[in-house]
Amino acid sequence: MSNALQLYYRLEERVEELPRLWYAVAIGSASCLGMLAGSLVLKEITVADAAMMGVMATIVYYALEPR
Repeated sequence: MSNALQLYYRLEERVEELPRLWYAVAIGSASCLGMLAGSLVLKEITVADAAMMGVMATIVYYALEPR
């Protein structure tokens, strides 16, 4: 098994062990960072849009995650 795949599985295990709130914050942060990275390429998305996407993803994952 490749090192990248092993790293992925270890990261997945750690993320699944997180409490519900921290899991939602991690997903929201990843969403915000991903949108900011996309904004560098597209140059149409603002920081406020990325922040709102991160906040909404955090709220949705916290509300709907069945942990």
